[in-house]
Amino acid sequence: MPGTDTLTPASPHGHAAPPDAQAPDTQAAGAVQPRGLPGWWSFIEDRILLNVATILMMAAIGIMFYEASSRSLLSESHWWAEELVRFLVVWSVLLSLGVGTRHGHYIRMDLLLNMMPQGLRLAFSWLNSLIGLGFSVLLVVAGIQEVAHLHAIGMFTESNLDLPLWMVRLVLPLGGVLYGFAFVGNIILLLRGQDPDPPTEGENL
Repeated sequence: MPGTDTLTPASPHGHAAPPDAQAPDTQAAGAVQPRGLPGWWSFIEDRILLNVATILMMAAIGIMFYEASSRSLLSESHWWAEELVRFLVVWSVLLSLGVGTRHGHYIRMDLLLNMMPQGLRLAFSWLNSLIGLGFSVLLVVAGIQEVAHLHAIGMFTESNLDLPLWMVRLVLPLGGVLYGFAFVGNIILLLRGQDPDPPTEGENL
């Protein structure tokens, strides 16, 4: 009607576009494709684990900067700094390793995989998930044994931090559990007939 504002874009022929045809591009640009996993799963991965891992890595960078500045400006070195940086980096990597793996942030043979038919890709995804899950179980078992041994003998860290070493090595079984959950998530998607790591647009050959 004259005098009223309309938000409906006009078609090239001068007619108003139908409401359902207005924003396929907007929906495609703003919508996140569902990965088939529960919302709490993605919340724990993306909002908790990644943030904690980022904080630990930032703390390691801050301590490295402090140690480098102390050596250059004050000619002082802190023994505990190098050891703490190692611990923080290892914790950061092992906490985020499973998330990175499930999202495909690792080196793989993309060229070969993208040339495979869908069925063969899914078969290799099954193989990868089962082998990865088996490795995660071994990591958890070995980590628990090492933590129990270090707790029994009461060993502490080398520097003047004097941290119980079993607490530092606790990240091994914890990281193994989180790593295993990444492959469990892939198996859930495979059971639903979905490719856990499909090629992005432009990767199919």
